[in-house]
Amino acid sequence: MSNLPPEMIAAILCRLPAKELVFFRCVSKPWCSLIDAPNFIRLHLRHSLQTSSNLNLILKNSTAYSVSFDSLEAPKELDHPLMCYNHCIKVLGSCNGLLCISNVVNDVALWNPSTRKHLVLPSLPFELKRYYGTCTCRVYVYGFGYDSIHDDYKVVRIAQFVGADPKAFESEVKVYSLRQKSWKRIKDMPYFILYPGMNGVFANGALHWVVSENFDSNIANIVVSLNLATLDYSEVLQPEPVGTNFDINLGVLSDCLCLMANFRREHTDVWVMNKYSVKEPWTKLFSVAQHEVVGILRYLKPLAYSKSGNEVLVVQDDRELFCYDIKHKQVKNVPICGAPLIFEVEIFVESLVPPHVSRTSNVNMDYENEEQKDGKKRDDFLSEGFKLIL
Repeated sequence: MSNLPPEMIAAILCRLPAKELVFFRCVSKPWCSLIDAPNFIRLHLRHSLQTSSNLNLILKNSTAYSVSFDSLEAPKELDHPLMCYNHCIKVLGSCNGLLCISNVVNDVALWNPSTRKHLVLPSLPFELKRYYGTCTCRVYVYGFGYDSIHDDYKVVRIAQFVGADPKAFESEVKVYSLRQKSWKRIKDMPYFILYPGMNGVFANGALHWVVSENFDSNIANIVVSLNLATLDYSEVLQPEPVGTNFDINLGVLSDCLCLMANFRREHTDVWVMNKYSVKEPWTKLFSVAQHEVVGILRYLKPLAYSKSGNEVLVVQDDRELFCYDIKHKQVKNVPICGAPLIFEVEIFVESLVPPHVSRTSNVNMDYENEEQKDGKKRDDFLSEGFKLIL
């Protein structure tokens, strides 16, 4: 290995799980420098995302567990970094191997379970809002995602206040920038958040929420996005499900926004957005009927495609997991031995991404550019005996 060019070593190591690479930092100083280099961290993350490898589930009730997506067996308890008397945390979002978590006193942290590194964000008290001398914070939600334009991870908190006038409300929206290491206030959310705890879904560079147009409405039927680069709001064009009297919730599959139309315990249609700019951006991926699942069908959340792309892992009502075979239109239950009876689920990819701004690498080789320029030579080399089966 010592005679191999650095880019070849990087091409081999990027195929390994993040937890193993943490130990391999001890092999030598050059390996430690290579593995800690921002370019290698990006190379490792991109390989994992492109090959759907190193995926894990976070199962959370009073305790957080990690489950390998490949095996869906043997949940492992996670020791999170936040102080909490009952060990209970909320997962506010997941992006590129980082989890945004909070505890019962609303401490918020960015945490990489693979490297066990974390960053507790500065405290963020609510600014006082007053209508006729009184105010109440009726709801607050979060979102977490990556701004690729500025190479920055951002946490968003939206708080909405009501006062003596029951029809009046005001939003307070603040964004934490990992690069700037601070919170800042941005323009208010121009819609009404109906459901507490429904945090933003990150896809295609933006966070998404299901909202209402005004305070009087008791139906959330608008999808609004917040672009993390420009910090602008916009409404998202929705598909047109066939039927009436349904609820909307959101998810993400391979960085594509998903919309679930829940037809009140009859069936749920799952739609996937391809692009924002095309004339017909939505594709109906599949539909699940009540008789196909265990229990009453209230809520579905797609988690990830299988490596073949022919199946989707789905969680139902925070109780059941099943795989949906897209080609054969079949549901197959997926029990996880040792999992809690009721749980919230997040999907995350094992990565080396640090919960802080990376320092400039002391490794001169730009592995990301080298991979693009010299990809054919590397593939030829790996085919000689080092290329792994993905």
